[in-house]
Amino acid sequence: MLNQRRHANLHTTDIAVQIIFIIVGFFLLGFIARKFISEPTILVKWLNNFIIYLAMPSLILLKVPSLDISAEMVVPAGVAWAWVLVGSLAVLALSRWQGWPRNTEGAMLLLVTMCNSSFLGFPMVLAFFDDAVLAYAIFFDQLGGFLILSTFGLITIAVYTPTSTMSNDELVSLRMIIRRVVTFPPFIALLIALFAPIDSILQIANPFLSLLSEPLMPMALFVLGVQFQPKLLPEHRVPLSVAIGLKMIVAPLFGVAVLMTMGISGDVRTATVFELAMPSMMTPGLMAIHAGIAPRFVATLLGYSTVFAFISLPIVAWCLA
Repeated sequence: MLNQRRHANLHTTDIAVQIIFIIVGFFLLGFIARKFISEPTILVKWLNNFIIYLAMPSLILLKVPSLDISAEMVVPAGVAWAWVLVGSLAVLALSRWQGWPRNTEGAMLLLVTMCNSSFLGFPMVLAFFDDAVLAYAIFFDQLGGFLILSTFGLITIAVYTPTSTMSNDELVSLRMIIRRVVTFPPFIALLIALFAPIDSILQIANPFLSLLSEPLMPMALFVLGVQFQPKLLPEHRVPLSVAIGLKMIVAPLFGVAVLMTMGISGDVRTATVFELAMPSMMTPGLMAIHAGIAPRFVATLLGYSTVFAFISLPIVAWCLA
């Protein structure tokens, strides 16, 4: 039995290492390809359109109908939502204090509050922990990260999308926010997945939806690689450092403090804190780039936070062991 368990752990670690190589590989592929692409802006626009209009809605239609809400999900998801509140307040306070541009503030709201809890989070959990921890990580992702993206993320995108023909007051009007949210393809897919009787249709369409959703993360990594510029603009250095510090240092410490206060330990604590320590989520970053919200800052922050994660996550895992 012990040998079987060791073999299983080695197998999951091997899978995690392979996925990490895939993550780095597609990101580097995009970064290298940039030098050979005559019009990278046009390519990024087409790939972003595929992600926003086809891949993301397909993923939502695949994942949302299978959600099975139970009491066990409350703690990881609740802490994820609590960090959205605390992280947002911290970003807004620092932005007002430092006088950062509005689009930088919007990008930080998206990337500080949401983490890469599934694509990078799940294999990293398996690399350092076991299936019991993974189960709570799934709860964190589905009712925390995924629903946060579908609600808070979409509203933030709607509020901070720049529109040259409108004043700031018109830009943040309730009517404009509602119009942008309800016409956003992932939100339409969310409404269909939650309320439309489509179970029989999904059984037939699942292979097609899987085909459309599977390229999402590799394509996202490629797009980020194309847009990633290691050289920081002077005006990006402080907000980028603050964003990475909040997301990957303050967020897990916040999780530890909340769970200690609640007297919660074990697998729930491990999964929740480890997921909070993940780098910024790629999907809201791509949504921000698609909407024109500080695209260079977003791509740079996503790139640096992902690289930093390969150093910080082993340290967090060691502390939680």
